[in-house]
Amino acid sequence: MNTRIPSNAAQAHRLEAWTIQGDLLGSWEGAEVAPVLALVASLPAGEPMRCFNPAYAIWAHGADGEVLFDLEFCFGCFWVGVREAGERQDLVAFDAESAPARQLLARFQAFAAH
Repeated sequence: MNTRIPSNAAQAHRLEAWTIQGDLLGSWEGAEVAPVLALVASLPAGEPMRCFNPAYAIWAHGADGEVLFDLEFCFGCFWVGVREAGERQDLVAFDAESAPARQLLARFQAFAAH
C-alpha cells in the first residue's frame, strides 16, 4: 500500500475524517497526522471483492488549506480509493483484517462515537 500513497503526503498538515455521506467526523492536525498516514502506508495488500461502498474517507490538506489528496475506504470489499487533486481515482486493495486496518477503523469509529 505504501507505494500508492500520494507523494505529497509529507506536505499534509491536517487530515479530516469523513463519512462518505458527507458527515465530518473529526480531524487530525500537527503531530497527529504522521501516525495516521503511517497506518495507511502500512496497510498490506489484500484480496478485494466488488462492492466498493466506502463508509469512511480521509482528506489531506496542505498548510494553505488546499486539498492534497483523498482516500476512500471500503472495509466491506477491501478497496481504498486514492485520488490526488485533479486526478482520476485509483483503487488499491488492502487487507481489512490486518492490524493497521483495524487500528485505522477504530480511529474512524472513535470519531463517530463522539
